[in-house]
Amino acid sequence: MVKTLTAAENAIDKLQLNTVSIEQSVAEVQAVIRSQFEELQAMVEKAKEEVTEILEGEHKQAVKQAEGIRVHLEQRCTELKKNQAQIEKLSRNKNDVDFLQEYSQWKKEAADVSLPGVYIGLMDRLHSFSRVIVDSTQELCAMLVSSYIEKVKETCKNDKTGIKTTVRAIGAAKQNMFIPDPVTHADFLKNAAHVSFDADTAHKFLRLTEENRKVTNTTPWQHPYPDLPERFENWRQVLATESFYLGRHYFEADISGEGTHVGLTYKSIQRKGNESNSCITGNDFSWCLQWNGRSFSTWHSGVETPLSVEKFTRIGVYVDYTRGLLAFYGVDDNMTLIHKYKAEFLEPLYPAFWLPKKENSIALVAPGEPISLKSPSPSPPNGALAS
Repeated sequence: MVKTLTAAENAIDKLQLNTVSIEQSVAEVQAVIRSQFEELQAMVEKAKEEVTEILEGEHKQAVKQAEGIRVHLEQRCTELKKNQAQIEKLSRNKNDVDFLQEYSQWKKEAADVSLPGVYIGLMDRLHSFSRVIVDSTQELCAMLVSSYIEKVKETCKNDKTGIKTTVRAIGAAKQNMFIPDPVTHADFLKNAAHVSFDADTAHKFLRLTEENRKVTNTTPWQHPYPDLPERFENWRQVLATESFYLGRHYFEADISGEGTHVGLTYKSIQRKGNESNSCITGNDFSWCLQWNGRSFSTWHSGVETPLSVEKFTRIGVYVDYTRGLLAFYGVDDNMTLIHKYKAEFLEPLYPAFWLPKKENSIALVAPGEPISLKSPSPSPPNGALAS
């Protein structure tokens, strides 16, 4: 016992040091993120300035070109007005024959004053300029998503580089390799844990009785629980006080009412959100079994798996944490496997329960306690599903 206690205390000390190391490492990565994105922002600002300079150059060139053409046209207009005055003078002072002779002679000597056709294509060029900017920006944004977000997410999924804290039970792990998997009810009870509901997590529509070993949905009657960060605010859920980490664990619960859910989750589950990932059916770190009044189904990461098994009033939940095994059993005269999951657990697992309808109830039973019901009792016909 003393040796085990010493090992546990040493593990706690190492975890505290590991926490400090994690904080330091994360701070270093945050510094890298800041510096790199500052560099990226500087490059974006530089690109903006250069593109703006290009546009300004185009602007000045277009204005200069327009000014040159305007001066040229004004000179031509002056010459045309002068020629027009000469023609009018000829027409007033000469008869038709003399006018035509002098006009033909004047025409031969006059300079070409024809005007060029004027087409202003600036708007077309500016539209092309804008199109290049928009297309390039969209390409860069897509590349940013691919280069940063998607690659970072993929990196975090990689076991070798993901941020995680791992504690291994050295002696126990070796010992468990030679312990056969449980088969009979007595085998499972060897791993049984005494579990109770955590009153600080219970939703205000859930009533805890029998020394926090039974929970009942009393909607619409609320209970005067204090407001705590740990308390579920939207989903009618409650966690257990005890957690499972390393090794093998087992507990049993008697369920009553349509819609009851029994499962396991991490302590980090959101307590105040109303999104589906705040419910034990809707995230990737919760696994649960549901009784819908007619059949069982399991939930994980928002995916329901309907099951074809007989009815059970008592559910056994078995965890082999080290091997990443979680299984739900129907407990009767024999142990009937309902469903099992294979997963990699990253945090301690907490028994978790969702009671969405009025009169739903779940009782945590002591190891070996006799079964009182033969099948899950249905909820009242007017039981309304609540979050």
